[in-house]
Amino acid sequence: VPAKPTTYWCSPFKLPVLQNEAHIIRFEPVVQENHEELVHHILVYECSDKLEPFLNVSWDCDNPPDSLPYEVLGCRGSVVLTAWAVGGADMSFPSQVGLPMSGGTDTQYALMETHYNNEKSSPTYVDSSGMRVYYTPTKRQYDGSILQFGSTVSVNLLLPPGLKDIKMQNTCPGACSSAGLPPGGVNVFASMLHSHTAGTAVWVEHIRNGSKLPNIDENFNYDFNFQDVILLRNEVKILPGDEVQVFCRYDTSDRKEVTLGGEGTLDEMCLAFLVVYPKPTLTVCLSQIPTDVLVHLYYIPALIRGYLTNYVNDSADDATKGVQFFYSLKSIDFSSQGSRDLWSGTYWSSKYRDYVCRASGHRHILGGVGNRTLLTEIKDPEDPTGVTPEPCVGFTEEPATTQALGATTVGTTEEPATTQALGATAGGGGTQAASTTTAAGSPSDSSTVGCVSLSIWSFIGCIAAIVIMT
Repeated sequence: VPAKPTTYWCSPFKLPVLQNEAHIIRFEPVVQENHEELVHHILVYECSDKLEPFLNVSWDCDNPPDSLPYEVLGCRGSVVLTAWAVGGADMSFPSQVGLPMSGGTDTQYALMETHYNNEKSSPTYVDSSGMRVYYTPTKRQYDGSILQFGSTVSVNLLLPPGLKDIKMQNTCPGACSSAGLPPGGVNVFASMLHSHTAGTAVWVEHIRNGSKLPNIDENFNYDFNFQDVILLRNEVKILPGDEVQVFCRYDTSDRKEVTLGGEGTLDEMCLAFLVVYPKPTLTVCLSQIPTDVLVHLYYIPALIRGYLTNYVNDSADDATKGVQFFYSLKSIDFSSQGSRDLWSGTYWSSKYRDYVCRASGHRHILGGVGNRTLLTEIKDPEDPTGVTPEPCVGFTEEPATTQALGATTVGTTEEPATTQALGATAGGGGTQAASTTTAAGSPSDSSTVGCVSLSIWSFIGCIAAIVIMT
């Protein structure tokens, strides 16, 4: 693991090749012992076949090799197959739902993103954490999907220090759901809410025809160290034209510096991952305070009034300006009431949000990045109250024991399972399976549930390997 506080590491994998379409039915995090504070989250994305030549390498997600094509770079942030964060457990799908895999589906390859929170920049960490994926060749009634809502990960999310209660609003407008959802809508059955260490509450509001419906999910006692997938007590129907609003509250009262949106644990996010069926075209709908609003209503007045100690050199190239803009925002002096009032007026006088509305492969459903929407005035603008959903529960069927790489793992079956281990080694550039052993069971048993282990072997450059058990 690199010796720096924040690392996002990307590892590519090829999923099992099956003649017919299968369904992924369960995800299980596998965090290396004593690395619970190191591994912050794991995301697994669907990826294109352009990943094939790069299966023997892994890389720093934020500093990828120049040889990677756009199709591979675009996997990150596209279709989420599963999401896990610190404090979470496994996620199982209802008996009628599964994520499509193999056969003629788009899900043939996966890119795993692991966020390492190496606070002391230790050079000694070698990590093999990952995600175990269970699947069945028996296709279920519905294809499922994970939709991502909330805020873009950008410096437009700006939080002053020393404030006890800051509320931020993000919107996915009806135009996006109209374009990206099927006519009958989708059913939400589970959710994972996500912010970082300043976050104190996250909730997802549901608006139809200007009226507020019950919240899709809510956590008003958010704890960064206990993030989990929540199985909703009652499924929620999102129809084309509905709006999805993601709100976050933050407490920066113990901070001395500005907090910006970003990937680090001390940066902030505001996200909601909703698990739905049937699978829609829509995969991502994120929004932010428009950059021109931030610049004209806050940045320039703050510069004129002397609230900034660093500023952007107008003659610099665009890349340099971007870096300077980041550091100038970090340098804002919020010690005066005037500076705080200017910030508050900017964020709460702006009724607009820029948003992205995307399908798989970063394909924009509505135009490009510059879509803009007016925030909807709803009848009940106050913080909602309601019943906290019960935690997600796993399967209750009898467990079946599978063996791989000398370690026993517990799978879950609907019928007696066939197990097959494909050995993997981590050396050099990281090589894929070479040997095959078959355990007791009938290979022709159509109700078999397979298990795929995705794991990172971090050795200097975090060399990738994969263990697949079927």
